[in-house]
This record gives sequence, structure tokens and C-alpha cells, in this order.
Amino acid sequence: MIHTLLSNNYSDIGRVTVTGYDTRLTPHEDVESALRKHFNSCGEITDVYVLNSRAHIYLVGKGVVPKALQLNGSDVGGWNVSVKPFPFSENANDNVVVKVEGYDTSLSEIDIQSALCKLFSSYGTIKELLFSQGHALANICGKDIADKAPELDGSDMGGRKIAVR
Repeated sequence: MIHTLLSNNYSDIGRVTVTGYDTRLTPHEDVESALRKHFNSCGEITDVYVLNSRAHIYLVGKGVVPKALQLNGSDVGGWNVSVKPFPFSENANDNVVVKVEGYDTSLSEIDIQSALCKLFSSYGTIKELLFSQGHALANICGKDIADKAPELDGSDMGGRKIAVR
């Protein structure tokens, strides 16, 4: 999934809302599995979020939303799906969360934060930075940052090549 998202432009990522099932009758896991199988022909499915009365399906590929909309009214194991577009906001491409790995984990969080702020400074501003086991999650805001951030994959940070996903 990560490789696909990095190799596609933001415009190749789409999402739809699906209704027509009843989680009181069908467990969430079964609904998710059925939706993944049913919408698989539309493009790569990255996420399916099943709520009580609707699901959000995130897809990657050329023309994924029109393909998914063609499945409106189709049968999924005894229930008919209603498919509607669930577009991203106009500025959704201006905010992204990236996972950064490969930096020297023996450095202090302040030193890592400083280096990452410098690295991303020409692309945008780090709004939040969370550290976990050997990696950092950075919420970055900037014009078209979702398309630009992957360009930093393989950048040098203190003599190490970092991975930006």
C-alpha cells in the first residue's frame, strides 16, 4: 500500500461512501471483507472503514471513483449497495502525515525535530511530530505537500538516508 500511494499522485486517490448493509445482521468484519472483494476491480483498496450504517472505501488508481460508482445498486451477498462519491476537500493535498525512518535514533528528540523541520522547510511546516519505536510521524502542512513529501525519501539526515512514507 505505501509504495502504491507514493507512486501515484494525490489525484489518483479517491473515496466513496457505501450504504445498504445492516451491521446488526452482518458483523463488521464480514461487511469489510465483502466490500473489499466487491470493489477490488475498481483499483487498489487501501482502507475500508465500516460504520454502523455506512462504510468509507479509499481507493488508489486511475478513475477509481467513477469505477466504484458503476457498482451502485449491485448485489453484495444478498444486500444491494448504494455508492456515492465522498470527495476530499479542495485543500486536502496541503496536509499530510508521513512516517520517517532511518535517522539516528540515539539523537535526542529535539535534535531529530530540528533536523526534520530543516528538511521539510522548503515544502511546508511540521505542525505535529510524534515519536515511536524507531520512527517519527510528522503532520506537515504546505502547498501540495501530499505530492511533494515523497521526494524527500532517501534524503540525507546526519549521514543516514531516511525513508519518508
